[in-house]
Order: sequence, then C-alpha cells, then structure tokens
Amino acid sequence: MRTARRAALPLALASLTAAALVSACSGPGPGEKDTTYDSVADLQSSAKTAGLTCLSFTETDSGSPDVETGTCDDTALLAVFADGVAEEDFVSMLPPTPEIEGEAVLVGPNWAIQGDVDDLEETQAGIGGEMISDR
Repeated sequence: MRTARRAALPLALASLTAAALVSACSGPGPGEKDTTYDSVADLQSSAKTAGLTCLSFTETDSGSPDVETGTCDDTALLAVFADGVAEEDFVSMLPPTPEIEGEAVLVGPNWAIQGDVDDLEETQAGIGGEMISDR
C-alpha cells in the first residue's frame, strides 16, 4: 500500500504541473481583460500583443482633452478616454467614418478600438471589451 502511494505522488505532481503550465499558456493574453489604460500607447501595446494587426502606430491629435487617439496602419483607430467620460459616449466621440462592411468598434472600460471585425475578435479574446458593430 505504501509503495502504491509513493508511485502515485509523482504522477499527481506531474499532472498538477502540466495543468499549471497549460493554464499559464492559455491565459487572457497580454494582461487582465477589461482593464483601463493610462494612455493610447499602453492600449496599443496590449492590443498588438493580443493580436491586433499594427505594423505602424501613430499617435494622433483627437482635438479633445478628454480623448487620446492613435492609428495602426491607417486601418484601426484606438482611443483612450479621460476619467469621467461615460462608456456609452465613447463611440460618439470617435471620428465619423463611412460605413465599411466588416468594420466594428471594440469598447472597454475607458477605451475603444475601431477596425476590422476579424482583427477585433482576435484582440477581444486577449483584452476583453464589448464588440459594437453598429454606430
């Protein structure tokens, strides 16, 4: 009986170690989901790590002290909003764009990313947020 327990212990430890490694590798991506960001550069870094296509990032002038913006490859718009800006106002503060098939907005606690739906779905898996396809 004692020999069976000793043999089972290494097997149980190996199973726990393997489970811990799998869960560490399958985490939410670049950090916590649905977190707030201090700057648009921080959002871009996390979004890119989560899968947003962004070969070239440029911070842009939003024209408002309440929102910091930037673009990735001129195809995705990223925005981080100041404290006190209501989440439901995020989308209305984004610059107007023509209705483009396959485009959406991913909205988080103090941020939004406007871009390609497929790109945003992958990004959402890593950083969270709520997908809005109608503006």
